[in-house]
Amino acid sequence: MFKRLASHSDSMLLALVVWLCSLPLILFIVTPLLGLEAAGVVALVLFFAVLAICWGVCHGKILQNRVH
Repeated sequence: MFKRLASHSDSMLLALVVWLCSLPLILFIVTPLLGLEAAGVVALVLFFAVLAICWGVCHGKILQNRVH
């Protein structure tokens, strides 16, 4: 099980880096318009969206490897 997860950990790391790099944009764009609390909600929603996209891509790769 861990062998399958280790092969796609680079995708999860890339997703985390993308999310971290988007935080300054959220800070400078959303915070002045909607406030700090809304910026936190936007950051959290973006984190789960990136996580879901990454999970979908990795899950597709795992299923594709099982077939071949």
